[in-house]
Amino acid sequence: MLNACQSGLPVKTVITGTVTKVHDGDSIHVTPTGKKRVVVRLAAIDAPEIKQEHGIQSRDYLRSMVMNREVTVRCNKVDKYRREICVVLLEDRDINLAMLTAGQAWYYSKYKNEQPVSHRRSYKKAESQARKKEIGLWQSEPVPPWTFRALAKS
Repeated sequence: MLNACQSGLPVKTVITGTVTKVHDGDSIHVTPTGKKRVVVRLAAIDAPEIKQEHGIQSRDYLRSMVMNREVTVRCNKVDKYRREICVVLLEDRDINLAMLTAGQAWYYSKYKNEQPVSHRRSYKKAESQARKKEIGLWQSEPVPPWTFRALAKS
């Protein structure tokens, strides 16, 4: 696992707080003590949508790791939905990478240029190993969330 100093993205914002909601397998709410909640999108991964096969399982897996726990999020940008795009750290554990290792999300290589090369390698390798082991969503032939979203729009 990567430690906090190696967590990847060029960091613009660091927030420490309690996870108060897990929306799905790649979106959480973090509430710093005495401050307004922050909506966080886990960087470089894409989990199944809730209405998609394995969506509930992915959300529940993330929830089991972080709900009501104090995390540090290292954020590099804000997306069009005004969510902070972050690497989530529970102690020194990279939760984004943990989701890939457990087969609960795809490595979102579309954004790989926003990561250092070493981080890209770790994330890509974690997804590849989960696929080979056929764990999590790789137990079937899952539809990538970006394809699912595109089909839902049409």
